[in-house]
Amino acid sequence: MYKKPFYLTECLWNNELSYEKRTNKKLFVPNLIEISDMSQIELWDEVVFEDYDFDDNLISAKWLKNFYKISWKNKDIYLFDNHNHALYFWYLAKSEGIIGENNILYHVDEHADTRTPEKIISKEDAENLEKIFEYTNFWVNVGNYIIPAVENNLINEVIQIRSESDLLAYDFQKKEEFPVILNLDLDFFEPNLDYIEYALKKKVILDIAKKAKVITIATSPFFIDQELALKVFKDLFAE
Repeated sequence: MYKKPFYLTECLWNNELSYEKRTNKKLFVPNLIEISDMSQIELWDEVVFEDYDFDDNLISAKWLKNFYKISWKNKDIYLFDNHNHALYFWYLAKSEGIIGENNILYHVDEHADTRTPEKIISKEDAENLEKIFEYTNFWVNVGNYIIPAVENNLINEVIQIRSESDLLAYDFQKKEEFPVILNLDLDFFEPNLDYIEYALKKKVILDIAKKAKVITIATSPFFIDQELALKVFKDLFAE
């Protein structure tokens, strides 16, 4: 899965947003490649998310040529555009024996992403990577992909880090009872949140990352400038 790029043309998933109002009716979904160096990340010119902002301005968000798998401290980072793709990569990690069930999800994001989708995939279907791929791409969106993982026991606990108080409450000494997944949205670094100290964000994120078995990172093109998002990503995981 994610072996070939494709276009989503139906009124489904993230494409459902303002579908009837938009002239463009398709969103680009890149393929996944493994890279050894961040310099291999390439810019691209396809719309991957499109909707109207609060001022009714159409935002046609573009991303990069691919999704990327990158090794960092002997663990996998998956870097992609829209956050719902994280669901597939969690199950991919499970299929590879990197994680099992009952993981702790540290969700570092400007948004909660915990709305309940219209359909929850069955536990049996969630064990099938082809079916979880279809579910990820055609049933859930950026705001409702976490609950299916909770309902199917992949996630035992969701710890939300969305504010300065959440960062300050983070316990660096805590020994986790279950394996950890870091689920980071780089919109946590968008300019409206600059009142939160960058160094504090980085310190907490890197501590979680070092504890994590797998790391999923969304660049959220609709919510943060992508050049800024990539600059932050490269700074966070340069060491």
